[in-house]
Amino acid sequence: MAKNGKKVGGWKGSATVLLGKGTFQRGRGGFREAQQEGETGRGKMERKYEKIAKDDESVEGRERRLYEASVTGSVNSLKRLIAKDPLTLARAAVTCFNETPLHVAAMLGHLDFASYLLTHKPDMTRALDLRGRSPLHLASANGYVEMVNILLSSNPDACLIRDEDGRMPLHLAVMKGEVEVTRMLVGARPQVTRYKLDQGETILHSAVKQNRLGALKLLVELAGEVEFVNSKDDYGNTVLHTATALKQYETAKYLVERPEMEVNAVNGNGFTALDIIQHTPRDLKGMEIRESLVKAGALSSRNIPALPGKGHQLMGESGITMVIENPQLYPPPPPPAAVPTEAKTSTPLRGREKKIHENKKEWTMKKRDALMVAATLIAGMAFQAAVNPPGGVWGEEKEAGNGKKMLAGTSIMAHNHPDDYPLFMAFNAVSFVASLSIVFLVVSGVPFVKRRILMWLLMIIMWIALTSMALTYMISILAIAPRYVNTEAMSPTNNDTEAMSPTNNDTEAIQNVTSVVKVSLEVWLVLLAFVVLVHIIRFLLWCVCKVGKAIIYCFRNR
Repeated sequence: MAKNGKKVGGWKGSATVLLGKGTFQRGRGGFREAQQEGETGRGKMERKYEKIAKDDESVEGRERRLYEASVTGSVNSLKRLIAKDPLTLARAAVTCFNETPLHVAAMLGHLDFASYLLTHKPDMTRALDLRGRSPLHLASANGYVEMVNILLSSNPDACLIRDEDGRMPLHLAVMKGEVEVTRMLVGARPQVTRYKLDQGETILHSAVKQNRLGALKLLVELAGEVEFVNSKDDYGNTVLHTATALKQYETAKYLVERPEMEVNAVNGNGFTALDIIQHTPRDLKGMEIRESLVKAGALSSRNIPALPGKGHQLMGESGITMVIENPQLYPPPPPPAAVPTEAKTSTPLRGREKKIHENKKEWTMKKRDALMVAATLIAGMAFQAAVNPPGGVWGEEKEAGNGKKMLAGTSIMAHNHPDDYPLFMAFNAVSFVASLSIVFLVVSGVPFVKRRILMWLLMIIMWIALTSMALTYMISILAIAPRYVNTEAMSPTNNDTEAMSPTNNDTEAIQNVTSVVKVSLEVWLVLLAFVVLVHIIRFLLWCVCKVGKAIIYCFRNR
């Protein structure tokens, strides 16, 4: 290898030197590419940050940062936003259709954030969200007392704003049981308690429906006027009707103890609170509520006197609209001497008189049930006696002599006792028809069976049925009484007629049986006559009293 040429190792060495040079050149090229890629990455990051900065400076970016500040309650972030753009809050009031920053702050209870917002934008208290709720609605529902105080201090009229359901902040506070918030809202605008919902429900109805006794007590104490406490919804129900229907014992007890509460108010269906609790399924709460109502002087609608003048309309059982007046709201009626008999009304029953009235009503119901049971039993007995008379029926045809036959299935008693059988069937038919008449009148639901005097007529029909049944029994006993008792005295081989005749002892036994039956019947008839006589005397005395009152009334009017 020539030294000047610096060749070493022949062609291999030359190749090695050339290879190393190419490798070095390629290494330098990769470094340049990496350097270029690094510069490109930094450019992308810079462009990204520039884009983010531009987005933050845009309206959408400011709204997003304002929302984030509202959620976290960061006052400093809000200050920076306002410092960069003083119109941030003004734009938010226009562009935030779902909820404003004040809605978010009121919902989460950020007091400092809300105070700073109201300092720069006090009219934001009137802003509404998609459901028509103001920030005060949200703060009241959550029970944030200090937040409610801040909002009311900025705009007291905000408590009069209604949402899409017609509810004001007071309704939400009462429904949630926030007593202190309720006190603040009523103190800000007392007239807020007079607003009603769509179905005519007052704020008191809302408190009772949600079982908020504390809020109810506060509302009654703050605005405890008679007209307000006895306000009715579109169906004529007062808060006492509602509490009774929902079986809220504590609420009903509190209401009946209030002097402003009208316990005998009648709703649109003609029911008082006592009527409602009597028509609900009986349980312990219902019994306690009924006892509280009775102690407070509550009456059923049918026991409330009808007085002239204005009053509640009550639909009676006959479908006639009557006028019912509450004695607490209107003056008492004139003295009985100056009022015609048709216009006289009894005062509300109290104490002993009320108990007597309830006892009479209970007596009528018990008598009706007893008549129903007895009439059903008598009808069954009479039917059985008719189809299966005493002695039974012939099982097969038999010759009766004189060319007559006794057909199968016919009564044996009709053949053996032809004179007694018609009487038996007549008395049995009377008892059957009388008992069926009682069952029909009671089951058919005729209104007059509830009246005391007409209940007596049903009792008279029952007396007829019982008497007919007693006579039927007597005839039956006599028909099946033995005619020949001493069967041992009869000899099958003796053809004498004396052997077939009853002995003296047999005759005495038959006579004793007959005597006992007759004496029993006589005792029954005497007892029946005595009871009928007593009732006739009572009826005559009642008639005399009515006639006497009519005569006295005629003389006084002359």
